[in-house]
Amino acid sequence: MALDMARETFIDLEPVLDEVHGIWDDADVFTKYRVALTFMGKIMGGVPQKPEAIEGWIRQRVIGGDEEVRQLMRQTLEDLEIDTSEMVTIEDYQAAAKRFAAEQHGNTFRRDANGLFLADYQIKAGLKENCNILYAGDRWGKTKKGPRSFLAERVFVDEPRIYLGRTQSDGMHLQVGHVTGPKGPRSTLTYYDYCEQPSVTFTVSSLRDELEAKHWKEIFLAMQRNGIGALRSMGYGQFRVTGFDKM
Repeated sequence: MALDMARETFIDLEPVLDEVHGIWDDADVFTKYRVALTFMGKIMGGVPQKPEAIEGWIRQRVIGGDEEVRQLMRQTLEDLEIDTSEMVTIEDYQAAAKRFAAEQHGNTFRRDANGLFLADYQIKAGLKENCNILYAGDRWGKTKKGPRSFLAERVFVDEPRIYLGRTQSDGMHLQVGHVTGPKGPRSTLTYYDYCEQPSVTFTVSSLRDELEAKHWKEIFLAMQRNGIGALRSMGYGQFRVTGFDKM
């Protein structure tokens, strides 16, 4: 319950403006494609998370008998010169979890009253990144722009919020790292909320439909493997395109 309450406090308060119609219809300028993606495993949140959410998760794991988390917590507290030798009661672990969480880092998803979502810029960034991976050095169009800039000026994600179909994440992932500091090597912990195999849909608008069909296919094929979200270098956030239809 404490964990759910802590997560509920992370609400995206940025307003979404009602659609405003201009005096010209953009139908003759933009070609729209409806895209559907299904993630193959976990997609990790990348928005900094409040310590209270980490605290609740740690407390549940430690009191529930997770020895790995307990030992990591003990070692970190000892590194902070906090005595853990007499930590035996639930209250001891609750207090220790609070101190421990304050020193850790966590990441979650953006959310509003409708649930967890990806932002449009995450999709746009993925399209630009993978376009650059594939075509860096080429020149596209009459302006002879680099492909990344060419795409950035012509392709837009219509929905500012792309919902993951969840009101809460499916779980929290603990990522153990190793750093060397003044006291020598030590473990670092970072926590990531994740969603397991969500499906999303969104619309992309292409100015004058100047990207070729093979470009769309190759960019999304590369993007599938490179993924979306946090911890992509570890293979998280990979997906498959399940729909790409001209509207």
